[in-house]
Amino acid sequence: MAIHFQLISATGVKFDDEAYEILVPTKDGVVAVFEDHMPLLSAGTPGVLSIRKKAGDTNSQMEDFAVNGGLLEVDGKSARFVTEDVTAADEISEQEAQEALQRAQKLVEAAGSREALHEAKTVLQHQSVKLHLAQLKRRHHR
Repeated sequence: MAIHFQLISATGVKFDDEAYEILVPTKDGVVAVFEDHMPLLSAGTPGVLSIRKKAGDTNSQMEDFAVNGGLLEVDGKSARFVTEDVTAADEISEQEAQEALQRAQKLVEAAGSREALHEAKTVLQHQSVKLHLAQLKRRHHR
């Protein structure tokens, strides 16, 4: 039992394969998508998107991605998540993520306009997700 899933970013396709379960961060909470899921269109939020390829896979065997919001579309036989920015867990260094988070915090503090503050907070939130994912990856691989 599997559903075809595509994870698409502005730079290309990050995942295009069968999956047993996909956990997607949305405005309504984390949505678990399985084969024969009811049709759904939902706004994604910044967070960790996780893919369990086989039913018996453990959490540490899941493929995890940091996403910066997006759009989830499910039709029962296939699902797709389109996002502007996505980073695979194995592409994230915990130290680099921590440094990027600190830079983002400085951007928030230095923002001189509402627009700059909004942009800086968006960057801060995305860097926070990346750091969280790097820390999860470290805990799963102990």
